[in-house]
Amino acid sequence: MFQFLVLAGLLFIAQALFAKDDRDLIVVDAVTQEYLFDQEAELLLRPLSEAEKQDLVRNFVEEEILVREAVKRGFSDGSRIRALLLQNMRFFIAGDLAEPTEAELKEYFNSNQEKFLSPPSYDLEHVMFNSISEVPPNLLEDLNEGADPTSLGEIDITFGNTLRYMDQKRLVQAFGGETAKEVLAAIDQNDDWQGPFPSQTGTIHFLRVLKENPAQLPEFEQAQDWVATRWMTDKSRELMEKELESVAADYKIEIAPLQKAKEVD
Repeated sequence: MFQFLVLAGLLFIAQALFAKDDRDLIVVDAVTQEYLFDQEAELLLRPLSEAEKQDLVRNFVEEEILVREAVKRGFSDGSRIRALLLQNMRFFIAGDLAEPTEAELKEYFNSNQEKFLSPPSYDLEHVMFNSISEVPPNLLEDLNEGADPTSLGEIDITFGNTLRYMDQKRLVQAFGGETAKEVLAAIDQNDDWQGPFPSQTGTIHFLRVLKENPAQLPEFEQAQDWVATRWMTDKSRELMEKELESVAADYKIEIAPLQKAKEVD
């Protein structure tokens, strides 16, 4: 009996050691993590907290699971483009979600007003050049003495002569993180023309504050479409979390230590 128990124990250990793990493996390597963190830090113009880093990794893992579930359910349509697979899977999960009533939207708006509070922003007068070599000498001096900005520079087909409601996020998207920091620091000092500010595409910009827009909460009637979109997003998120919970056991997640990426550098 003792020998039998020993043999049974050895067989159990061997099975545990050599049993095949059939779960899908998702690896979040160090390079991917650094990329996610750098992108978000540039958008926020500050270092990320550990909680924010964990949220980014978790969101990446959740998206990867949704992508793989989309492929399993036949939503690839010959395409492996991640964004399309995510869109198809999200629509599949939330496709039967009923439209909210106006009463539901008003209750949601009143309970989540922080989601609809617009951040402080600026309206900026704007002159653009294709390169620094095209900038006339004494441009800032001329502008600050009253030169007509519409007669200078090139036509910016994206913004025109005025950049409206430029909050921190929109400045980062328009100019990149480093230039956005310079813009914010400069326009906080005074209302004169400031520059040059290089964009990520190599164009050169000069800016002047026309108006400061404080943080503002819109009326429900003005924001009803926006409220409906956020309501649908939150409800869809609840359904996706249930779906993710139901398939989580099918996946094995490995998150690489960050120091490995730094050692390679």
